[in-house]
Amino acid sequence: MHEIKTVKVNGITLAYREYGSGDKYLLSTQNFFFKDSHMALLGQPPYDYHCFLVYMRGYGESEHIYDETLRDYAEVWGEDLMAFAEVMGIQSFYYTGISHGNWAAWYIAFHKPELIRAYVCCDGITQYHEERDLPSPLKKMRDHAEEYVGNKEVLSRVAWIENWPTENPQRLKRRKENFEEHLDILMHRKKEEFALPMLGDMTGCKAKSQEELIERLHEISFPVLIWEGGLDPLATPEAALEVAKAIPGAQYLMYQHLGHGGADEMPELTARDCDRFFKDVEGRIL
Repeated sequence: MHEIKTVKVNGITLAYREYGSGDKYLLSTQNFFFKDSHMALLGQPPYDYHCFLVYMRGYGESEHIYDETLRDYAEVWGEDLMAFAEVMGIQSFYYTGISHGNWAAWYIAFHKPELIRAYVCCDGITQYHEERDLPSPLKKMRDHAEEYVGNKEVLSRVAWIENWPTENPQRLKRRKENFEEHLDILMHRKKEEFALPMLGDMTGCKAKSQEELIERLHEISFPVLIWEGGLDPLATPEAALEVAKAIPGAQYLMYQHLGHGGADEMPELTARDCDRFFKDVEGRIL
């Protein structure tokens, strides 16, 4: 696995992994990355992207957050990524993220869209929610962080689990590998990583209603692909289609047999789809 590097950005430390070279930049930010994530694959042959996988503030070897102040983490992580790009001399980039990794991209889309050349949003969409708190299992982890630190029995129940129906041996093998890798990541986490509130404006633009969000989506001018699993209970096909319909020229790709986390279960497929989309939208005419 490529080594973890660090850089000072706006007075804090961000950790990242770098794959590939050249000026065909692709950025992504997550609280963790699997070693064979589609973002990492895009920085290796047969692809030719220069990929920076940035660990979100609060996690891993990026600067941790120790207080319990409720922040808009879409804004925090979005601003961090924009500052990272500036420090690295990156004037524009492709973006792809999975689930929570999309928060930063939607924030940038509404605040500095000229940075993004094209965007593939996997396993998550911009959504309006009146109740902005974590799903119950993650809320329990946050509120009882000390019970999770180094507790393999407890962490085994919350590590990577995909239950979507399949008998495909490749998918089952990847699920097992993802579970073991994620469990290892969780076993090395500190209390403050579990306790991070991780609250955020899931619209990226502080929309006060779904109608306002849809209106703001009409403003997005760069190419967007919504990549989703048809069995995803968090970003449902109906909600994903509504987002795709609101963005000028957007595309929507749905795999009926995948759920939330499908991109991490099928990274080779996801990388291929990202590369095809990024190439196909060069010089597009709306």
